Amino acid sequence: MTSAPAEPLGTRIRRLRADRGWTQRELAEPGYDRGFLAKVETGSRPPSEEMLAYLAERLGLTVDELRFGRPPGVADKLRASLDEGYRDLEQGRVASATDQFASVAKQAAGYHLDDVECYARFCQAEVKWQLFDVEGAQRALEHASELAEAAPPWLRAMIVHRWSGCRYLAGDAGAAIARVEAELALRPADPDAELCLLSALIHPLMEMGGLHRARRAAEDGRRLARAASRPDFVARFHRQASQVWQATGRADRAEQDLTEACRLFASVGFDRDAARCRWARGYLLRRLGRLEEARAELTSARDQLAAIGSEEGVAGATVELAEVRLRQGAPAEAASLITEVWPLLTRDVESLGEATGLRGQIAQSRGDLETATDLLREAVDIQTRASLHGAAVSTSLRLGDVLRQRGHLDEAIEAYRRGLDSAAGTDT
Repeated sequence: MTSAPAEPLGTRIRRLRADRGWTQRELAEPGYDRGFLAKVETGSRPPSEEMLAYLAERLGLTVDELRFGRPPGVADKLRASLDEGYRDLEQGRVASATDQFASVAKQAAGYHLDDVECYARFCQAEVKWQLFDVEGAQRALEHASELAEAAPPWLRAMIVHRWSGCRYLAGDAGAAIARVEAELALRPADPDAELCLLSALIHPLMEMGGLHRARRAAEDGRRLARAASRPDFVARFHRQASQVWQATGRADRAEQDLTEACRLFASVGFDRDAARCRWARGYLLRRLGRLEEARAELTSARDQLAAIGSEEGVAGATVELAEVRLRQGAPAEAASLITEVWPLLTRDVESLGEATGLRGQIAQSRGDLETATDLLREAVDIQTRASLHGAAVSTSLRLGDVLRQRGHLDEAIEAYRRGLDSAAGTDT
């Protein structure tokens, strides 16, 4: 496909007429006379909306196909091209996907296909998301939002979902949740759109201590998933909901959700998201104390995400793997793993807080309690500023233990009190 032809409307009408071997009289009559059509073709008289509709019908086109020079069926072809490019992106062919998205965005703009152009802009934001350019992804999503009114409900919801993710990674969990809840308050009629928005709520709510609200979102999403038509949206929901079941002691249900999510992502060729499911399963196994299984799953997930070029996934899976290795008595390897991804962590406040706390634990395991204190304090500060209440509670408790071990009892009490303050921001 080529870009939309830059030709005046009258010239286009003359070309289409000539392509069919018709005279001006054959096209114009009986609705209009030949002389009036001649003026339209030369550009001396613009056609009325009624005449444009008449000519389009005579030529076997829609009004917009005639007005903007769209080849019949071009919108469907461009959407299919974006779907193909998105699979390329999920499978690590980033350069190919990037070129595809740019080409479609240009063509869609030329053909005045706002819904397709919105989809192309969203796909361009997904490239930045995969490359862990959080600020760039947010800007690209806001660019896509300019055309969101023309987009289908599922796409509008996915733009909000990703925008919320960007704000969360930047440390603004409150804004991430507020945007999604505002969109849900509009009561989207499309089950895919509503499921997408509920999925976006679960992780930020969990990390801010809103377990009760997260569970309600998971239960609502479970009902919606039966009516949803997009397997990737259903898979994304299962992956997010697994966190709720882990937190409420339903590890069996969490593992079932992750298995189903992985199956659905694989069925549509979404390798990146399938690998993220393995990362999530590794986290679950670590929580269950099955450390060797967790190590194998996280190593595999990290390698797959690295091969695909998903830097955000690599950073998160590596930090989680470092915690497993620390628990297995390999602090030097844990420290090396964190150092390996440290440059990436400044873009993800949650992983940065977790990794800083892990560095504190590594220092503690080596007997360097002063360094451990400094690092754990820094981790608590990061987590508190980002409203990550659950993480701040556990880090504050560890900090208090280290301070008590050093004999700094007043400071230890203050650390425990800070943990209690963070706990007050959670629900059960």
